Amino acid sequence: MATMGFIKSTELDAQEETASIMVPETFTHSIAFGQTGCGKTSSFIYPNLKNRLELGHGILFYDYKGKEHLSVKVLAEMAGRLEDVVEIGKPWGKKINLVQNMDEDELDKFFDVILKHGEDSKYWQNSAKSLGQSLLKVFKAIEGFANAYEAVDNSVIGEYLVAFGFEYPTKRTLKSLVESCVTFERLGKFIEKLDKLVSKAESMIQRSAEKTLKNEVDVKKIKLRYKELIGAKEKLKATLADTKKSLESFGKDSNENLTQNIMGSLIAPLLSLAQNEAFNTNDFDIVSALNEGKIVVVNVESLSNAVVESLNNTILYELSKRTKSMNINPISIFIDEVQRVLSKNADLPIDVFREAKVDLFLATQNSALLKEKLKEEKFDSLMGNLTQKYYFKSSSDEELESARELKLLEGFEYVCSDNDYSSVRGSTPIFLDDDQKLTVEYKYQKKLNVLVDYLYEHKSKPYVLEYDSRLYKDNKVIAIDVKTKKERILESLNLENALYLEKEVNKLFARVEETLNEDEEEYLAS
Repeated sequence: MATMGFIKSTELDAQEETASIMVPETFTHSIAFGQTGCGKTSSFIYPNLKNRLELGHGILFYDYKGKEHLSVKVLAEMAGRLEDVVEIGKPWGKKINLVQNMDEDELDKFFDVILKHGEDSKYWQNSAKSLGQSLLKVFKAIEGFANAYEAVDNSVIGEYLVAFGFEYPTKRTLKSLVESCVTFERLGKFIEKLDKLVSKAESMIQRSAEKTLKNEVDVKKIKLRYKELIGAKEKLKATLADTKKSLESFGKDSNENLTQNIMGSLIAPLLSLAQNEAFNTNDFDIVSALNEGKIVVVNVESLSNAVVESLNNTILYELSKRTKSMNINPISIFIDEVQRVLSKNADLPIDVFREAKVDLFLATQNSALLKEKLKEEKFDSLMGNLTQKYYFKSSSDEELESARELKLLEGFEYVCSDNDYSSVRGSTPIFLDDDQKLTVEYKYQKKLNVLVDYLYEHKSKPYVLEYDSRLYKDNKVIAIDVKTKKERILESLNLENALYLEKEVNKLFARVEETLNEDEEEYLAS
């Protein structure tokens, strides 16, 4: 079970009680500083996470260590909300489209962060960004038309486009972006095919309308259904006209060596992301889930800082729009190692979050790390928008107007802004038992049928699967026995593959038995 630790220290000031650090629900944001092991997570993150779970907040939690999801689930179980937990970035988690909600300005910032090559490579960076933005703009228009077409025709558009000779993706994802320009020849053909795409779209609309009219007699009703489709086609036409000049500069008539270098600058930083289905599928929308009160845990262990920063920027921007909504569900965002998420390029709409009922809980080792990442002006702006500040034990000097030396603090002791750092306080940490973590994780994974989907031959075992991105690339997972705590690395196998292998084994032995019987008959006949 979870235990509330009690800290007693002779360093504590007289009449200062030891209690949990509890940030008031005023949506004015907080931050904790302190070295590793000082108690930030157990004394600051966990108590406030537990509190916000009990208050029914939607929760966004970035899991940098790859194991904090276990603690989130235990605390969610305590609050009766385990079913609200959703994981991102794992095979058995929900899949998102990283660029789904990015508008042009956000895409511009995304490419600036992802494609950054240094001041000496600005030409390649800007050229790669131009190519990437143009392609994603085209894919957005194609996807819009595809969705509108499938809505009226009840059929998958991809088959028709292939029949027309357009063998390219129809979704706006990073995977589509990379697939369309993986070689100079493929990119050239893609750009060339776009010239005929509008006429193909018009032919498809004509064909669909003819088929529909044969089966229905209400012409007025049919016209209303096709109005949105024709509108999507017109948007496609306008987009292709808008991007034509830019894309043709990368087409088959361009300088091949130059274009290949630009393509390399674009593809190389995106390749691992493009190959990860967890970030290229329109299966789940994080912001909508948070608005509904879900508990979203993002596994960022294997993601670059640039990707996490871009994802977070998009989420915060979308959440800032909640000021226009009525009866909104409150949301709390927990970001440990915040210097990995924020940078000088990040836009932080913190000033509007109070009205949007979004609260930030940030933590980092020391202010120097954060200041280096944000630079002086943005760091000062951030600190000015954080009402509650907590400083735990640290070997680094902090610019506090206090006589307290942070290096003299004991574990779980802190000074805070609400009394001008004038006294040392002791915090009550929450320690979570490993047995309870495994028990709750087993319950969580069992409900999701994780063993059936990823370790079918061991589906009856008391196993909890642990995701390791490197192992999973080799189709392997870590299986932890809930009873013995022993770990095994096993080949991941789902039901479909297990049945296929069983079928192939049976076919093999059927052939072998048939051959042996034939040999025996020949022997007896001789």
